[in-house]
Amino acid sequence: MAEVPIAHAEPAFDALVALETPRLQALARRLLWDDDEAKELVQAALAQAWLQRHTLRDAAAAPAWLKRIVVHRAMSVLRRRRVWSALSGMLGLEAAVAPPPSEALERKQHHAALARALESLPSRQAAAFTLRYLEGLPLDEVAEAMECGRGTVRVHVQRAVRALREKGVLE
Repeated sequence: MAEVPIAHAEPAFDALVALETPRLQALARRLLWDDDEAKELVQAALAQAWLQRHTLRDAAAAPAWLKRIVVHRAMSVLRRRRVWSALSGMLGLEAAVAPPPSEALERKQHHAALARALESLPSRQAAAFTLRYLEGLPLDEVAEAMECGRGTVRVHVQRAVRALREKGVLE
């Protein structure tokens, strides 16, 4: 039986979404450290994927394609956070949205420290570290998700590890 491309079959896309959504939400949570924001990001990424489904040529590449969309959106969120943090610091403003209290209660002290340290890293370093060590992806998959070379990923990961060690959140 011939495989039906994702772009031409709503049931195939629906099945892909049902299978990958939990993984994508876990990835987004690890990148953003915020449950609600992660869920919103994944929904937006799936909407984007639906609109761009015609660009997918190989159904076997669909999970990596979805992961790449989530990673790109998460890196944009991390960049916006960093810009807002810098601006609010310069202007003496408080952050518009405080993290939910339940999140602070659920996280262990180490995870909170790691999250703060990751947020202070450049977005590509934070994404590379998260995908490699928190998601456990091999370098080749991290490179594919970030759309860069394996060597570039290694540099981002090494720089992130060095910075996190300097901040005392890694041994």
